[in-house]
Amino acid sequence: MDRSIIDKEAATILAQINTYVPGIAPFFELNQTIEAYSRHLYEFSVLETHINRQALLKKHIREKALQLFGEQGMEELKISLDENLALNIGDHHQVLNHPLLMGANVISSVQKFFQPERPQAILVISSGDVPPNNYFSLNGFQLHGKKVPVFSVSEREYTSYYIPRRDFNFIEKLKISDRWKDFTQEEQKFLQQEYARIQQLDFSRCRDYCDQMTVIVKNTWPLLFETSLRPTMPELVYITQEELVTQCLIELLQEDNFISACLFNKEFQQHVLDNFRGIVVAWQEVENKGTHFFWRKYPNEPRSLRMYVQGNMLVPTDPRFSHLAVPLEREAIITLLRQREIYPSLFLIFSVLNFWAGVKPLAGFGSVVYLNLFKQAWLKSLKDSLYVNEMPLVENVMIDNIVCGLPIFFKRIEGKPRTLYGYDLIYDGGASKEYLQHIFAMEFKNLLSIAIPDMYNYYSLKYIPPSRRLKPTIALDDLAEHVFDWVP
Repeated sequence: MDRSIIDKEAATILAQINTYVPGIAPFFELNQTIEAYSRHLYEFSVLETHINRQALLKKHIREKALQLFGEQGMEELKISLDENLALNIGDHHQVLNHPLLMGANVISSVQKFFQPERPQAILVISSGDVPPNNYFSLNGFQLHGKKVPVFSVSEREYTSYYIPRRDFNFIEKLKISDRWKDFTQEEQKFLQQEYARIQQLDFSRCRDYCDQMTVIVKNTWPLLFETSLRPTMPELVYITQEELVTQCLIELLQEDNFISACLFNKEFQQHVLDNFRGIVVAWQEVENKGTHFFWRKYPNEPRSLRMYVQGNMLVPTDPRFSHLAVPLEREAIITLLRQREIYPSLFLIFSVLNFWAGVKPLAGFGSVVYLNLFKQAWLKSLKDSLYVNEMPLVENVMIDNIVCGLPIFFKRIEGKPRTLYGYDLIYDGGASKEYLQHIFAMEFKNLLSIAIPDMYNYYSLKYIPPSRRLKPTIALDDLAEHVFDWVP
């Protein structure tokens, strides 16, 4: 496609993004280098109240890491929770695969690269609510444009949080589906080696699939980089939002605070329901989207049920399971959380992590928008309530930090830079120091500019009226030809 045509269409798309999602516009003018931007993410102070509240999060993060890796593993990982908490909350609890997610933990942690000794681990509070067939996974991962299934078709709607331990035999699944032959001998050898590597991992401390995925990600992350970089690479540790916030809620809901008031104070609850209605990842009852406060475990399957408030109950929207309604009572909710029969929605997750505890969210181009809407909805809900003193604390939470959604790994194929998925990069031996130095020296706005088509595909479904939507013909790789013209 002609360069002038690509640039003209990109400008048209960007203009509409800025019109309907104006809060994102400043990011397209950010001329900081990725290195400077990354360092700036951690240049902030935390209010004393938030420091005290974050002690609860830190306690449960330590407990989870200790469960998975033991005392010796904790020392080797170098998990430090002494610093101000700025955490990636936009990632999914799944294999390292999609270009829009892979770069997040590089961009957020530039200062930890190329150190003489291994630095503190990178901690990610990832989403364990995602089904295997979500956009960034599609049931598994991808190698050279060919899908490798970790899950079968019948498992695609499972909720990751409830999936039991599994064997990850993607080779058997490829053979059963008669797709093994689609891979070259070298690709087959690579996949066999990868499967053998996963089988050798120590899952003995893992209780379920999410625990296994934490172990797999930790051991796969170094392979994204060339061998010489691996000895001093920071470890990457994923902990699911759902499990962490569940443990926090078991304690929080025993007290009177604006989180517990959402559930047990009918007047305040109604304000919250009204003020958050229609915000992405909250709830929109008429469209059967989202859930009120918690998801309910589906009987005998690793799936979940949405629930809406009816009187003093949370009632599943599927009438077949109305008998699983949850009383909006303190002891009942705490008991079901302990039993893993319910787990917190993203509304409660972000409300606890970011607006109660004051954790600085390192987000994606989608979550940075709806978290700003969350902030405004919380300020509106708290005004004139018993919790009006929380308003300055919520106001202090810094939302505008994007690390997810910026693809950074490319390879020149047939003369043009092309996006690499996780296992494409691993297949090639990982990114070099020189390559990463190029990335760190790039301006943020230039890196973000190549994501315009993907951003538009997301925003158009959430914020742009159907009658105004465009039909983009350009893709990420088209825009990368100019920005990544230095790729060898």
